[in-house]
Amino acid sequence: MNSTFSAELGVSHHIPILLEPITDFLVTGLKNLPPEAAPGIILDCTLGGGGHTARILEKMKSDTSLLKHCVLGVDQDPDAIARNRIKFKNEIDAKNLEIIHSSFSDAPKHINGRPIYGLMADLGISSDQIDSETRGFSFRFPAPLDMRMDTSRGIPLKEMLMVLSETEIADMIWKYGEDRFSRKIARKLVDLRSKNQLPENTSLLADAIASTFPPAMRHKRMHPATQSFQAFRIAVNEELKELETLISKVFPLVQVGGNIAILSFHSLEDRLVKSEFHQRELYDLPSRKAIQADDQEIEMNSRSRSAKLRLAIKK
Repeated sequence: MNSTFSAELGVSHHIPILLEPITDFLVTGLKNLPPEAAPGIILDCTLGGGGHTARILEKMKSDTSLLKHCVLGVDQDPDAIARNRIKFKNEIDAKNLEIIHSSFSDAPKHINGRPIYGLMADLGISSDQIDSETRGFSFRFPAPLDMRMDTSRGIPLKEMLMVLSETEIADMIWKYGEDRFSRKIARKLVDLRSKNQLPENTSLLADAIASTFPPAMRHKRMHPATQSFQAFRIAVNEELKELETLISKVFPLVQVGGNIAILSFHSLEDRLVKSEFHQRELYDLPSRKAIQADDQEIEMNSRSRSAKLRLAIKK
C-alpha cells in the first residue's frame, strides 16, 4: 500500500516498539505531579504511526484527572500527519491531542509556554515509510531516489548523489552506515554518474551497490545495500544534527521531574543520548543500561531487534 493511499484511509501499518515501557514511564510522570501542577504536555517528537501516542491517551483517559494535560504530537512526514489527523479526530476535537507538521528540533515553536512533563522520540524509520513504494526508503520496490522524511523540503537522494564527490559519498557511507566497502561503492556510483548511468530508482541503486561486493557476499541474509541505504537516509534527513538540536534546545525545556524516553536504532544516535543522560547533575536514570525488546517482541516485530530505549528523569 503506498503512502498516499494510507494517508487517505487514515491507516498505519507501523507496530510501535517497546510500547508499554515507554508509555508507562511517561504517564507515571504525569501521575506523580502534585495536584496543583499547571496543565502541560507530553511531547511526542516523532508521532509516526501514532501507536505510542494512542497508548498514552488510553492511559490518560483511565485517570480523568490527567486529561487536564494533553499530548503534542510532532512529525515531519506529511503523510504521517494526514493519517493521524484522521485517526485521532475525536482526540483532537476533545483537546486531548494536538498534531503539528514540524521537525522535532522546531518543536519549541509550538509549545506556547506550556510546561513539558514528558518527552519521547522514536528515532527509527516507520514501517509506513519503509513499505511505501514512492518514498525511496526501501529497495524492495523501484522507488524514486528521494528518502526525505519531509517531502516539502530538503534535498532528495538523487540530487545529493549528483553533486557529492567520491570522497564525500564514501565518507557518508562509512560514517553513517559503517560499510567497509564504502570506497568501492562510492567509486562505482561516481563512475556510473560520469557515464550518465546513475541508477534511476532504489532497486537499480541497490543492484549497483551489490555489484561492488565479492560474489560470495551478495546473497547473505543482509542485503549488501542495507548499510548504504541507512547512511543515505541519515544524511538526506540530517538525522544526527536533528538529534543534537533536540538534546540541546528541547531537553532543557522539560520540567524538573519530567520524564524523557528516547528510542534509537543506530549506535551513533544511542551514543549521543547515552552521553547526555549520563550527566548526573542533570538527570536521574531509572536504569543505566538501555532497555531492549525481549524475544517475544522481536519474534512479533523483527524491526525491534536493534532498538535501544534510554529513560531519564530531569533533575
